[in-house]
Amino acid sequence: MSSFACMIFSWENNQMTRNHETLNGFVDAGCRLHGELEFDSSFRIDGQVEGTVRSSSELIVGERGVVDGEIHVARCLIGGTVRGSVHATESVTLHATAKVWADLHSPAVIMEEGAFLEGQVAMERPKGGLPTAPKPGAKS
Repeated sequence: MSSFACMIFSWENNQMTRNHETLNGFVDAGCRLHGELEFDSSFRIDGQVEGTVRSSSELIVGERGVVDGEIHVARCLIGGTVRGSVHATESVTLHATAKVWADLHSPAVIMEEGAFLEGQVAMERPKGGLPTAPKPGAKS
């Protein structure tokens, strides 16, 4: 069992949460959504989504989840299938069960052993940039 399958959700104030962040909603297995999906808090996909996904929060693509299209989020955790492009302002995590045919754009990409990725990866700098590497032969 992968660590991705062990995510723990709880109920707080009549809302489903994960790590105290409200789960805004989900597309369950057997459901299909075509078009645009926008949400404010964490969202989980275990069904199929075709189109554009936008949020300033976290998208979770479960092991049975499939996304065909563009994803624009802060954090994207993938355990299922994604085709298209992923733009994340914070990070993209590919769990061992991930199957990804997409271009990834994010300052941080984490890939577990067993994950599949076919596409380009652009490690885009966050605002403020990254420290520059010393030039070869330069003294510290």
